[in-house]
Amino acid sequence: MSDRSHSLPPIGDGRHAVAELHRRYDQLKDAGWQRALVVSQVADDGEQLPVHGYFNARHVDHVLIGGIHGREPAGPIALAAYVERLADLGRDRAILVLPLLNPWGYAEHVRYGPGGQSVCDCDHVLGRSAEPACPEAEAIARFVLDGVEMGSGTAVLDLHEDPVYEAPDYHLEGNGSYVYVAGQGALEHPSTRRVIDCLAGSALPLLRDGVTRFGERLVDGVISDTEDGSIDEMLCKMRECSPVITTECVLHQPTTPPLPLRVTTYLDVLEAFFA
Repeated sequence: MSDRSHSLPPIGDGRHAVAELHRRYDQLKDAGWQRALVVSQVADDGEQLPVHGYFNARHVDHVLIGGIHGREPAGPIALAAYVERLADLGRDRAILVLPLLNPWGYAEHVRYGPGGQSVCDCDHVLGRSAEPACPEAEAIARFVLDGVEMGSGTAVLDLHEDPVYEAPDYHLEGNGSYVYVAGQGALEHPSTRRVIDCLAGSALPLLRDGVTRFGERLVDGVISDTEDGSIDEMLCKMRECSPVITTECVLHQPTTPPLPLRVTTYLDVLEAFFA
């Protein structure tokens, strides 16, 4: 693994290096799960960082996603801390974990991948663009569509954060969180209700109203059925997954709220999702 995988961005938020995250994720492989190389990210200097998927069955009924955007580290770190619990849950659940889909962005503390595009843009498979946004977007979409099987009723949890400081002209009051929900009957699904209740009672409570920096209106802390070209929309529309839950912790600065608090909140969200 490259030197980049061992380096850390100079923001001082206490995150683990990519190599340490991969070491922790590989405990799933040690527990008998399959590890697939989905794609490798290639930096300008030729260094490569692998993107792995882990699954304990070919037909899965739960999907966990983290690390799509590099400036949102709480999800991949929470998944790294959750691997022993996942190994236990995998005894009676069929799970796919995509824990760190943009390791280059994570190591560089930038939103997108080396090509400046979202690694999980799925407009090319949703029929909105002729070509994939970047090589990672094509490889990740194809792995999700062809590398494993899933279908109607597969529950998805995608752990994001919203670094609102990226948009200097935008302001959102309060520290907290909000949720995207998609899928047939998804808003009333027990997993959705548990996740929403978990965040509502957390140290980063639901922001009940407001408008995101992307122009989406919060209704009691929730945004429903968006068309954003994401992997979440693709899973909802092309695999009929439901619920597809995307959580967002609002970041007013890279270390505000503190990363340990966000990780702890997401560990609770993971428990709520699987309860």
